[in-house]
Amino acid sequence: MKNTYHLNTFLAAVAGLVFLGYLAEHAFAPAAILPPLDLMLVSGISLVALILEHYSGKPVERRSWPVTALLSALTFVLLPLAAGLMSGQELLRFALVSWAAFMVLTFLFTAICQRLASSPASKIAPLLSAGVLFLAVQGCNSLFL
Repeated sequence: MKNTYHLNTFLAAVAGLVFLGYLAEHAFAPAAILPPLDLMLVSGISLVALILEHYSGKPVERRSWPVTALLSALTFVLLPLAAGLMSGQELLRFALVSWAAFMVLTFLFTAICQRLASSPASKIAPLLSAGVLFLAVQGCNSLFL
């Protein structure tokens, strides 16, 4: 039981807060306009969770990829469904694209942070890496959805 799943905990917390904000907006201000639930929002949620995990304490030496994949898929299926934001095929499409984006971003972010761990700029490198990954997703946004 040495494996800790802080990343999935942070992902569920950040995604839960975002979806709770969408739910509150629909309940209290239905005429307000919020950003759509798309790849950019999911990549932002994922990168915030990755940054929180990186700065929360001791870095993860070895990640359990199957468990991370399963828990992130459950997060992206259950939280939008519980918030009542989408259902049916729209939910499945959102969950599949969100899960794939989260796993690719997690792999890239982890690889970058492991490579830069011993450099003198290792304190700010995760923030810059997350920013570059966000810009890369923004550049490729029209290819996926």
